[in-house]
Amino acid sequence: MSRPLESFVRQGFASATPYNATHHDLAWQHRELDRLMSNESPLPPSPAVVQAAMKAVAVSNLYPYSGEDLRAALARLSGVQAESLVLGNGSTEILDVLTRMLVGPDDEAIIPTPTYAFFETQTRLNGGKPVFVPLTESWGLDVPTILRSVTPRTKVIFLCSPNNPTGNSWTGDELRAVLTAGVPTVVDQAYLECGFAESFAPLVGSYPNLVVTRTMSKGFGLAAFRIGYAIADPWLVDVILRVRIPFSLSLMAIWAGLAAANEPDELDRHRRYISQERERLYRELQEMAGVTAYPSDGNFILVDVSASGRTAAEVVEATHREGILIRAMNAHRLHGSHVRVTIGTTEQNDRFLAVFPNALGLDSVGRHARA
Repeated sequence: MSRPLESFVRQGFASATPYNATHHDLAWQHRELDRLMSNESPLPPSPAVVQAAMKAVAVSNLYPYSGEDLRAALARLSGVQAESLVLGNGSTEILDVLTRMLVGPDDEAIIPTPTYAFFETQTRLNGGKPVFVPLTESWGLDVPTILRSVTPRTKVIFLCSPNNPTGNSWTGDELRAVLTAGVPTVVDQAYLECGFAESFAPLVGSYPNLVVTRTMSKGFGLAAFRIGYAIADPWLVDVILRVRIPFSLSLMAIWAGLAAANEPDELDRHRRYISQERERLYRELQEMAGVTAYPSDGNFILVDVSASGRTAAEVVEATHREGILIRAMNAHRLHGSHVRVTIGTTEQNDRFLAVFPNALGLDSVGRHARA
């Protein structure tokens, strides 16, 4: 070749830092470990969902259809019209498409931090500049600073509610205040069905600059099927449909998602289980020396381990040795002292509570062990 291959690749792509999902690979390679690191549901799909997916497998030689029936079912659950909803291969596809649509070289994206790391990686990948607005000391949303950070280059504001990894949620009043900036504002509500936080879907009809993204991976427990969706102004939905790739949802995903959407009682069962176990873990963690646990509306709890004298990496490694995977929050811009634990099965949660004091250098009743 007369020109090196790298000269054909758009600037910034070859040096891009991708979203790090290697913890999933480790978990699949070691199925014996308790997966309390990825905010997955501990509850498997219902028999009806499994049966629907297997029916699709039997005709997997055929291309899927567009999933208009699933689109309508999720719109009904969300209380919106079908033309205000667009499906995606996980909410990550929707977020990726939105970022590519809105952010170009030298554009700015306002990102309150700590939050979901995908916002930053996709902004940078598209040549944009993340503008970080720290949350308050109590993990509150700093609305005045967000509004002051808006410039002519601001193309999107990214929010997450319930927020990953802090677990707390924003209020409708806070969101409405942010929306007054007139900037496209994307609110990832992936964890909405894991608790009882406020849904922002009803606000979309009044604020065309609002986009709410959702997933069936968390509360519904369908992570492997990769079913996400966005609720937005119908004009923007039409643009997303033009940009996203065709057939991004498999037939297995469409039929499994449709079966799950038609089982509201099963979703309520998941919500109640996750909420009850989350509150149990939170109470137990609050009693341990050397940690600060934070209330959560998601299916996870954020824990500050700095008072234990151990780093997040040391604590993660110690729990790994005991057969439990949890995650340090470096990628979420919480460096060195915070870990996140996902709500698992009752048995997994019990094992975590038994192991965690030792990982912190405490004895079995949560006191600092003697050197």
